[in-house]
Amino acid sequence: MSEQPDLLPDAPIDPTGLLQADLDAVPAGRWPEFLVRLVEVQEAVFVRLGHDKPEAFRLARAAVLAMSSYFGGRQWYMPQGDALQAALRDAEIYRRAHRGNILTLASEYGLTERHIWRICRQQRKLHLDKIQGRLFEDMEGE
Repeated sequence: MSEQPDLLPDAPIDPTGLLQADLDAVPAGRWPEFLVRLVEVQEAVFVRLGHDKPEAFRLARAAVLAMSSYFGGRQWYMPQGDALQAALRDAEIYRRAHRGNILTLASEYGLTERHIWRICRQQRKLHLDKIQGRLFEDMEGE
């Protein structure tokens, strides 16, 4: 059996402790293979975007570390296909939207103005929930 090459060569000192984290609770047979695939996918994307291989690997490693910092230790779901495309589209629309360009966005995305406003309303709620949390969610049932 060949030895897996080091995925993090010349890694800088890790101030967040992600690389030295206690991983005893993680089944040893699962996460290394997933990590290799995750880095490879990220690296391939960066190469397609025009980065050379060393830079693509450096960016992939940074992206995986950032994802680990945010999602590490949690199970999470990522949709595929149309659901993911729609969610990314909606986030982009919200990021770009302002009162003067709703008609332009509707035309660009092939949606109605009303749909653009609905997307903005939904995305704003998601954004506010992330920032503020749901302070009074438990009290709604009373």
